[in-house]
Amino acid sequence: MRKTYVTGMMAAGSLLAAPGAQAEGWFDDVGFNIGGFIRPEYAYSLSSDDNPANQLGNFYNEQSVARQAYSPPSLVPVLLGNLGLPPLLPGQVGTWTTLPLPAIPGLAADASSPGLRGVNNATGEGTPMRKVDNDTNYAVIRSEVELGVRFTPNLNLTARLRGIYDPVMYDEFDARRYANIQGGISGGDPALYAGKPNYFEYRVEGDNSPNPLEWAGDDYLLYFPSLVLEYNNGPLTVRAGNQQIAWGQALFFRVFDVVDGLDLRRHSVLDYAQEEYSDKRVPSLGLRLGYQFNEEVLVDSYVQKFQPTIYGNPNTQYNVIPAQFTVHDRYAEGGWDSKLSYGMRVKGNYGQWGFQAMAVQRYNPDGVFRWTQSGVNKDLPSTPGSTGQLVNMSLGLSGSPSSGTLLAGSAFEASPGGVYSAQEWFTYAGFARLNAISGLNASITEFPTAGGLFATPVDTVPQAYNELNTFFIAAGGSLRGHIAREYAQEEVFGLGASYVTEGEPGGLLDQLIINFEVSYTPDRTFTNTSLSRNYIKEDSVTTALVLEKYHRFTQAFPATYIVFQHMYRSVDDLFGRHLSGYGGTVDKAAPGVDGAHYFAFAFQQPFPQDIYRIGFATLYDPRGSILVQPGIKWKPSGDFTVEAFYSYIDGAMGSANPNDTLLSTVDYADEVTVRLTYQF
Repeated sequence: MRKTYVTGMMAAGSLLAAPGAQAEGWFDDVGFNIGGFIRPEYAYSLSSDDNPANQLGNFYNEQSVARQAYSPPSLVPVLLGNLGLPPLLPGQVGTWTTLPLPAIPGLAADASSPGLRGVNNATGEGTPMRKVDNDTNYAVIRSEVELGVRFTPNLNLTARLRGIYDPVMYDEFDARRYANIQGGISGGDPALYAGKPNYFEYRVEGDNSPNPLEWAGDDYLLYFPSLVLEYNNGPLTVRAGNQQIAWGQALFFRVFDVVDGLDLRRHSVLDYAQEEYSDKRVPSLGLRLGYQFNEEVLVDSYVQKFQPTIYGNPNTQYNVIPAQFTVHDRYAEGGWDSKLSYGMRVKGNYGQWGFQAMAVQRYNPDGVFRWTQSGVNKDLPSTPGSTGQLVNMSLGLSGSPSSGTLLAGSAFEASPGGVYSAQEWFTYAGFARLNAISGLNASITEFPTAGGLFATPVDTVPQAYNELNTFFIAAGGSLRGHIAREYAQEEVFGLGASYVTEGEPGGLLDQLIINFEVSYTPDRTFTNTSLSRNYIKEDSVTTALVLEKYHRFTQAFPATYIVFQHMYRSVDDLFGRHLSGYGGTVDKAAPGVDGAHYFAFAFQQPFPQDIYRIGFATLYDPRGSILVQPGIKWKPSGDFTVEAFYSYIDGAMGSANPNDTLLSTVDYADEVTVRLTYQF
C-alpha cells in the first residue's frame, strides 16, 4: 500500500495562522500517513455443480424421489382406544416397517407420493426447484483506506477502513417464489430466510449488528479491521482498540492461532493460501500488552471482547450450513456478547533454538449447534384425502393439541425448502458430518411435543426411512429443521520449539527452520453428531510439524521460499467437525473415524526485480481429498498489481467415500480467481 506522509502540522496550521505566525507546541511532533487501494476480485467457476448446501445447488433438485408413508406405531393404540377396541398385546404394535399406509382416495391418497423439491405433494402445487450452475462463484469490488497518525514518538493511531460491494452476478434462490407452497418459509430471521440471499449482514437473535464498528447490508460491507491506539515505551508495547491478533503463521493450519475467529463471508477459506488467514480474522475490541524482557524473551498478552466466527449466510455462494435448516444464533440472546477472552504467550530464543508457550481462556468462536424449538405454529396441511389430514384427524380423536401447536414445540416447521425425503436426510447428514439416525432420535426424544405427533425413536435405517418419509408426506412436501448456535468456554494450552540447522553453506539443509507446535484443550465442547443438546466433551490434541527455508537455486533468481507441514488432530477435522460424524452415506449412519492427518506443501518464487512472483500450495488429506492452488502475481508498475490463482479440489479421490474426507464439502468450488489492484 503506497502512503503519503505529512510530518508535523505546519502545512495545515499555516493555512489558519496569520502571515508570519509560527505553529508551536506538541503539534510540531504530529505526523500522519494515508494510503489505500481499490481492487475488483472475481472467481470464475470451473465446476459443473453449484454449492450443494444451497437451495439451488441441492443434490435432489429436479429429481422425483420415491417415498412411502407408514402407520406410526404409537398411533395404532390411540385409534383402538378411541374406537372402544381392546388394546394390543405387547409386541403387536409393530414398528415403522410394519404397516404401510395404502394410497386410498379420500384417506392418505398421497401416501406414496414422490418427493419433488418445491412441490406440495398433497395438492401438486408449486414449481420444482431448479439446479443451477453459476459461472461466477465470487465477484466483489473492494477498497481499503489506512490512516496512520503519529501523535508523539511513543503514541500512534492506525485506522484501516475496508469497504466491499457485491454486484450480485449470481442466479439466486428467492424464498418469495414459494410463499404459497406449504404456507412459505415462516421461521427464522426474515432478512436471512424470507427472500433473496443476504451476502454480508451478520445477524443473531436479539441483535441485527453484533460486530462493533461494522455496517452492512444485503450487498455491501463497511468496517474497521483495525482501529488501534498504540503506545511504545522501551520494552513495553500497549495496543488498545479494534484489532486482530495473529499468533500463528502456518498455511492452512492453526495451532497457536487461536485468538480470533474467521470471517468466512468473503470467499470462505478459498482465498490465496499463502496469505495465511491475514484477511480472515475477525477483529475484536481489546487490549494487548507486549513486554520485551531482553533480546531473547518476549511476553505477549491480551484481553478482548469475544466475537464469533462468521459463517456465510443461507444461499450465499460459500454457505456451509445446508439451507434446509434454520439457524438461531444465540450470541446476544445467550449473553455471549458480553463475554471476554484472554491469554498469554511467551517466546524465547537460545542460540539456534526457539521456544514458546501459550495459555488462553476463550469461548470457541466456531460455536456448537443443537436442535431447538421452531416456534412456528403452522398445522400440517389438511388437504382433503391427504396424509396430513389423517394425522390432524387422529390428533382430534385423541384430544391432543393441534399439529401446529405440537410442531411449534418441536424442532421442525412444515414449510418449503426443507428436507423432502429420507434419502435427502441421510445424504445431507453425511454431507454435514452428522449421524442420520441418532439425529432423528434426538429431535424426537428431546422435544416431548414430537411424541404428540406420533413420532418415535428408531433403531434401523429402514425404520428411519419410513418415519422420515411419513412425516415429509404429512407436511405436504418437506420439513425444515431448526438449530441453535451456542458457544462454550474452553482453555487452550500450547507448547512449541524450533531449531535452525547448520549445514554446508548454500545446501538444502543449511538454515532449515524446523518448528513443532502442540496444543491441548481439556474437555473441549463439540457439536453432537446427533445435534443433541448434550454436547460432546472430549480432550483435544493438535500438533503441527513445519519445515521451512529460503533456498537459492540459481544466482539469476532471488531465493525460493519452501515450506512443508504436517498436522495431526485427535478428535476433530481441520474445520472443527467431530470425527465421529464421518462416513455416513445415503443408506448408512455415520460410523466415525479415528484421528486426522493432513499434509501441506508450498513454495513461492520471485523473479528478478520482483515483477513476477509464482506460488504453489497444496493441502492433502490421506483419506482421499486434495486442494491444489498454483498462482501468479504480476506487478507491471508501482501502482498496479495483477494476481491470479487456480483452486483445484478433489473431495473424493479414487473410490473414497466423500463423507470420509475433509474437502468434499467444498468440492464444487473449482475456480480461477483474478484480482486487479490499484494502489493510491
